[in-house]
Amino acid sequence: MENRVSGQTEVLNRVIRTVILIIVSLLLSILSVSFAVHHMRLKFEDEFRSISDNKITNICDIVSRTLDGDEIAENAQNAAVKYNDVLALMLADTASKTYTTESYALFLYSDGHLSVLLNHGAEEPEAFEVARCDISTWLNAANEPTTVGSEGSESIIVPVSDSTGRCVAVFEYKCNFTNLTDTGDSLEGKVLTAVMITVAAGVLVYIIQMMIPRIIYKSGKKGQSL
Repeated sequence: MENRVSGQTEVLNRVIRTVILIIVSLLLSILSVSFAVHHMRLKFEDEFRSISDNKITNICDIVSRTLDGDEIAENAQNAAVKYNDVLALMLADTASKTYTTESYALFLYSDGHLSVLLNHGAEEPEAFEVARCDISTWLNAANEPTTVGSEGSESIIVPVSDSTGRCVAVFEYKCNFTNLTDTGDSLEGKVLTAVMITVAAGVLVYIIQMMIPRIIYKSGKKGQSL
């Protein structure tokens, strides 16, 4: 009787140790894979943002050379019609797959006030950084471009001056990274789900493998008793 109780206790302790080992292995597998995927995701996003920075910087450099401040100051409405077509042709997006949403707008600047001349993209005029931040953020004596960024977007604000150096308009190119973030979240979720399913399947196979010999043993024992 004592040997039987001792044997059952030993089996129970072995099962408990196995369960603990399985749980620890499961957690370590999930944590390690999640950390690796998250690290690769952050690296990819950093590289993608760096490429986007170069892209919008080059775009704004070209745009600043294209816009004529004197023309805008002389007749803002005619200039808006002209540059709407010119910029649409220059900044046409030919990519079949993109992780960003890009918008641009041109504002007339007069007596400390901004008014929209043209707007292209998903963003409303009031959503552009130039319309939300203080004028002192982007207006400077040299009329140099200013970069304004946040976690989910980045903008380059380009003051447009006339021949006297007076700022008469301001152009903003805004890049929204919502699609990039959503794609990363979706990828992490899919990988984590796949790992959990794989580990769970492995645990199930292990449990079945442990149970089959006992079932066979009990079935054989019953057959002998008959």
